[in-house]
Amino acid sequence: MDDIIADLDTTGFTVVEGFAVRFFRRESVPGHGLRFVDGDNVLLAEFSWWDNVEVTVRDWTLDDIPLGTPREPFRESDQCWLLLIWREGEDVLIAETDDPHDSVFERRSRVPASAYLDAWKAALSEARELSDG
Repeated sequence: MDDIIADLDTTGFTVVEGFAVRFFRRESVPGHGLRFVDGDNVLLAEFSWWDNVEVTVRDWTLDDIPLGTPREPFRESDQCWLLLIWREGEDVLIAETDDPHDSVFERRSRVPASAYLDAWKAALSEARELSDG
């Protein structure tokens, strides 16, 4: 198991209803960014430095989406940001922090795996429309 995940108490992760993958326009660069939100459009996690994401993901399948295992979570980081995503049973866990050198995650979400996959199916379809438009 990944060392960071092994030390996390995942029982306190917030259960998310209405999970969605959303593209958003960036102000200073062309193209879209990507974020995860709940049913109230509250930000759960954001891919801070991923520009023109609609172009990158337009040819993806569900095999390509950010998703790992407890042993090998999907991991994305920058000098001041860390995001981990992994499947645990019937849920997908998302942990994001603004300090990649600290294992305290400010944002911790638990999403039913079926909702996570459905949201990505919708997002991949939208990415094709955005990149063709």
